[in-house]
Amino acid sequence: MRISNKTAVQSIMFLLQERGIKNIVYSPGSRNAPFAISLDGNPHFSVHIKVDERSAAFFALGLAQQTKTPVVLICTSGTAPLNYAPAIAEAFYQEIPLIVITADRPAESINQSEGQCIDQIGIYSNFIKSQCSLIEEANALEDVIANHQMIDEIFESSKNFPLGPVHINVPFQEPLYLESPSAIEETQMSIAHSEKKKDSFKIGFDPEKKYLLLFGQNNDDNLVERVKMISQFSNVLILTETHSNLHGLGGIDCIDRWIMSLSQKELDLLQWDVVISLGHNIISRKIKALIRKKAKSHWSIQWQKDPIDTYRLSPTVFNCSVENFLDQWSIEIHSGQFNIATTQSEMIAVNWKQYFESRPFSDVKLFHHLSNAWPQGAMIQMGNSSAVRYIQLFDQRKDLRFFGNRGVSGIDGSTSTAVGAALASNRPVVFVTGDLSFFYDANGLWHLPWPNNLKIVAVDNGGGGIFKIIEGAKNEPSVPYFFETPHQRNIAQWVRGWGLNVLELEEPSEQDLRSFFEDKQHAVLVVKTPSAVNPNELDLFFEFYKQQNERVENN
Repeated sequence: MRISNKTAVQSIMFLLQERGIKNIVYSPGSRNAPFAISLDGNPHFSVHIKVDERSAAFFALGLAQQTKTPVVLICTSGTAPLNYAPAIAEAFYQEIPLIVITADRPAESINQSEGQCIDQIGIYSNFIKSQCSLIEEANALEDVIANHQMIDEIFESSKNFPLGPVHINVPFQEPLYLESPSAIEETQMSIAHSEKKKDSFKIGFDPEKKYLLLFGQNNDDNLVERVKMISQFSNVLILTETHSNLHGLGGIDCIDRWIMSLSQKELDLLQWDVVISLGHNIISRKIKALIRKKAKSHWSIQWQKDPIDTYRLSPTVFNCSVENFLDQWSIEIHSGQFNIATTQSEMIAVNWKQYFESRPFSDVKLFHHLSNAWPQGAMIQMGNSSAVRYIQLFDQRKDLRFFGNRGVSGIDGSTSTAVGAALASNRPVVFVTGDLSFFYDANGLWHLPWPNNLKIVAVDNGGGGIFKIIEGAKNEPSVPYFFETPHQRNIAQWVRGWGLNVLELEEPSEQDLRSFFEDKQHAVLVVKTPSAVNPNELDLFFEFYKQQNERVENN
């Protein structure tokens, strides 16, 4: 097995192996050649070669999202590390562990008009858990040990709460392509690690108060039983977003639908003494606005020390995992006297199939069909903007898992993330994306062999359809040009250009979608929806649901 003569690379390879880290996403370059030498033929690692660094980083994010273990990114110097930045920011706000390793030029070359030279030290400072730049060309024993310890500390921080991305910058002098007959003696420098203990704290539960538990993005499978238990308490209302993966546990799963159904009388009576936010970013704008009007106080279960004041209520901060918080709160709930004077709101049942039979084809009708056609046990990767919002409108089965890049909510890497996630999962995976997001991350299709468990549904509504359905933007006269950016491009041709088979369907039924998901031939389905019709059909969808609620209330 080959090994570079660079001692920093030897330490990195040794410590990755010691920690059992397997997945490495490598982008070709010259300055990172010492890593290529050390990875070539190394049986301890699974190496994924990705030319486009932006796509590579999102691909790594998808792998780490599903494996729940750190994934390593390695690139050359210059603009290559900058292309990692969007995915690193996304990983930071989602608490997804990435180990980012950037090769660098020697110090005397930085800012001296040398090719592929920028100042790389601290380039991710706002979106990174921990970072270091190693001692250049460490050969003296004390320098080798110092580098080894820095690397080890960075690796250790990647697995501690909160999880997230870390960065190691590695400057190299030329020559870059030399091998070492043997690695430095690492065993003497191994460092023992202790497990971090759970936090212990007091929360407090008042049976006379009304609590709202709002669950955002969550990838923790250990919360289901805890949420079931808490949902039995009638002074605790639970709202779950689709990507909380806590469906059908006694809470309200379709937040926007529920809010739009409330009568003015119900809205007037609505009040929460304490809102408890758990998990990551909330998709629903409506619930954010409602909480700001109707909540008296906010508890934020969060990863960072500074308060995350989403609701402008100066929150009480609990720096702990959601699991740990719920465990402690459950103990305190059971120790108090339970008050059953208040009741939890419920969603009314509607025959949506009957409703949509009478409606023209549109975005909302397509997503209704999708919600009934998902493959059994599937993972749904949600594109940003309109796709993720439409998915949230419909009840989802407990066997499904939902993911999306909602840490920063950009459209720039959703396809690459889905490909990485599919590669790391045994589930059938469906990625639903809009047309602009699909084009933006077209290099996400640059993967061979294509994961045979991945299907893509590309919704082509002619541009950024989200701007026709969000408040403010939909009445802006410049939307058609400056916001929607109609593309006049053919998605199917792009897919074929990557060597994949594509299916185009007009107004597909639920059965058409099921057949596509079962089809072994086509990787991508393109569905065109009428951009002129979509906004009105969404408004009518909400209006219909509100009318159904009023009918039930009057009876």
